[in-house]
Amino acid sequence: MNDTLPLPHDMPAPEPAAPMPAAGVPARAFDGRSTRPQAVLLRFEAPTLLVLEASDPSAPARSYPAAQLRVGEAIGAAACPVRLPDGGTLWVDDTALARALRQAAGGVGPVARAIGSWPAVLVAVLLLVALLGWFSHSGAGQMARAALPLVPERVDREIGNRAWASIDGQWLRPSRHTDRCRALAERFDRAAVAFDARNQLPLVLCRRTAEGAGFNAFALPNGQIVLLDGLVEALTDDQLMVVLGHELAHVRERHGMQALLRQMGLLAVAGVALGDFSTIAAASMAGLQGLSYSRDAEREADAGALRFMASAGLPPRLWAEVWQRFAQEEARGGGGLPPWASSHPPTEERQRLVAPGAKP
Repeated sequence: MNDTLPLPHDMPAPEPAAPMPAAGVPARAFDGRSTRPQAVLLRFEAPTLLVLEASDPSAPARSYPAAQLRVGEAIGAAACPVRLPDGGTLWVDDTALARALRQAAGGVGPVARAIGSWPAVLVAVLLLVALLGWFSHSGAGQMARAALPLVPERVDREIGNRAWASIDGQWLRPSRHTDRCRALAERFDRAAVAFDARNQLPLVLCRRTAEGAGFNAFALPNGQIVLLDGLVEALTDDQLMVVLGHELAHVRERHGMQALLRQMGLLAVAGVALGDFSTIAAASMAGLQGLSYSRDAEREADAGALRFMASAGLPPRLWAEVWQRFAQEEARGGGGLPPWASSHPPTEERQRLVAPGAKP
């Protein structure tokens, strides 16, 4: 007599489980406190999962009831994550063992159930689009500002030094106004110390672009300020002091690093969270070419420049004169702005600002 019960026609016969090696199935274990994996062997003796040290299988095994496991979804050939009740995680490559653990822990997980429901998939897609839109509009900036204090200033210096070594020989040429630039730098150093003695004095250099004199100034994350010859030729020394005050504010507020964090987004913030600042340094050179300060950063630098003018006794009229000169250059289309100096507020808006307390 055949005692086997017949299966319904719409229910496939279960696949026979692959025999488990006597020594156990190799896997990787993480204790939840460090990122270093540990080689282990797994034995599933239903309803208990045994975890043995791969280096010493004879050592006492750790045991976990299957009902307390949280088994993730296996995607393609990727390993399946198994969350342990003590906070650790196992990564299981053996699909048969992962399937057995999932069934013993409660069957199909929430991700697989959600994938099988098109309304849930649609909601997830809409939420993802909304999240990406928010991150692009304001989330990246908020994350950058929050992460900035966690980044040591030595990272700014390293990135600035790398950038300068790259662009000085490729994009820039020696200035034709070396003596004037040196005298201006000495005057600026004195004014910067009087403005705030805690300032780390930036290095002021003059250069011209490979295509021409260039009409602009910019600051690198290491505190280095560069004046292009076209700007030096078009402005007086007093007007150049206004420009240097603006760039000094960028340096003091670390706008360069903040812009890099904003541009690299989650990658950079993850590096900050993990204390791996090499992530930021390594990705910075690729991101620097597309770097631009936000308009908020430019407005903050404008406010810092106005305070610097007041401290240095520079007349308020200089502010309007400088931006009037920039407006004229913009009208001619010859600004020669490098990529990291774009996204400025409207020039007309900047001309309306007044230096607080500046001497007439």
